[in-house]
Amino acid sequence: MEQTQTNQDGLNVLSLFDGISCAKLALEKSGIKINKYYSSEICPHALAIQNHHYSGDTNFIQLGDVCKIDGIDLRNEIDLVIFGSPCTNLSSINPVDRRGLEGKESKLFYEAKRILRDIYVFAPTNKKLYFLMENVASMTAKDRDIITNELSEIFPDVKLIKINSADVAPANRRRLYWTNIPNVGVPEPKKFNYQDIVVNGYVDKEKANVLLGSNCTLTNGIFRYYKMNIGNLIYKDKKFADQPTEQKLLEYPFILHKSGYIGKSRLGFDEYDFPNGCYRLPSVLESERLMTIPDGYVSNVPNVSKTNKLKSIGLAMTVDVIAHLVTPLKKI
Repeated sequence: MEQTQTNQDGLNVLSLFDGISCAKLALEKSGIKINKYYSSEICPHALAIQNHHYSGDTNFIQLGDVCKIDGIDLRNEIDLVIFGSPCTNLSSINPVDRRGLEGKESKLFYEAKRILRDIYVFAPTNKKLYFLMENVASMTAKDRDIITNELSEIFPDVKLIKINSADVAPANRRRLYWTNIPNVGVPEPKKFNYQDIVVNGYVDKEKANVLLGSNCTLTNGIFRYYKMNIGNLIYKDKKFADQPTEQKLLEYPFILHKSGYIGKSRLGFDEYDFPNGCYRLPSVLESERLMTIPDGYVSNVPNVSKTNKLKSIGLAMTVDVIAHLVTPLKKI
């Protein structure tokens, strides 16, 4: 009989490109017990958030650079590998350097494959290895098929699923998921809207746009928001939020001028104020909620700037989507 768990204490998990360890949050949310959690991450801001939560946890093991990990060393340990290799050169949002899997960052997929293959090939014969990979749905069909074929060389039972996080979260985030976890599928949609997570103010969309590493500005961001569908805004007044887009764009310059805001100093304002008199950007707390990350997990971490907190959240996985996909492991 194939084994999944190395012992009764739970799964041993390897998370590559781990970021702020949302894979761990998702496993815990789904009720799956973790024995050891191996994390591969090199971003100092993400590591600061990890260390804030797990520095005293001897079962949280940081492995550093994915390129320096030897999968053979982990062959007896790992039950589940989770990773979202860099999408930088795969995403349609990056038309300047869209070299796909040949790009400098996105080619790190092959490092993940190397580790996955070595763990699988050299693991004990009675040990079952599961994996879950995430990447952007906007990649080309060529890159999608290459990834599928590469993973199928290791796992003949690999499945590909497309999920928009908006099914279970207040924000859009279309992603592809490759996995050999049995009985996985698209989650049942639940009513969870952008306005539901806002601390103060009003929004004009049912679901927020996908979170990116950078957001709109407080001067001309409204034009980027509507013309390019990038970033997220929260309006001061409901009446303004409910107006047609054309009317908003017509009125906004006058509101900005009246406010006296020139986009330089924000001294005296906090992240829930409206310095331009019209809109603000989502706070760190609200951004956590858009990704179904627990309140305070990032926002309460000291010594990490707001900008770097938002970047870390923008690069994270949607917790509730991953929790949905790993839940079948509870029955194995």
